[in-house]
Amino acid sequence: MTEKSLKIVGTFSKVLKKDGSLLFKPDFKDSDFLLDFKYLYHFEFKTKWKITSMTKTAKGFIVRFAEADTFRKAEFFVGEKFALPKNEIFGKSQDLLIGLEVVDKSGKTLGKIMAFSPTPTYSLAEVEKEDGESVFIPFTEKFFELKDETVILKNPPF
Repeated sequence: MTEKSLKIVGTFSKVLKKDGSLLFKPDFKDSDFLLDFKYLYHFEFKTKWKITSMTKTAKGFIVRFAEADTFRKAEFFVGEKFALPKNEIFGKSQDLLIGLEVVDKSGKTLGKIMAFSPTPTYSLAEVEKEDGESVFIPFTEKFFELKDETVILKNPPF
């Protein structure tokens, strides 16, 4: 597992219980997809850790690892960054798309995603064009396609 193929998804902030339960703070808002994963990777050491339980709370997630079943063992995770393979999480979170290049159907770079703004029916993607100007485009299937870790703008409105 190379560093380039991993994307940091959050950090453990403290041990909560004697059973090794830890508070995990995700690095982005739309993080519910993390509940589907059964493992996390330590970002620096690239070690894979099996999740035995994960529960969403108002402050993040309560996570237990199979190998850290005591308070003392869990303390080693506090302050550490954890990640998942980029190819497994691509497109599962809009926040994880921020900073990625946007290309047209031919692969030409049009700009990069700077932010997302919610509307009642969809999100608006703020795309900073190559000339530095920002445009807001509905983040819908009509305009965008996510394919092979690439953000494709199908119908550029500019």
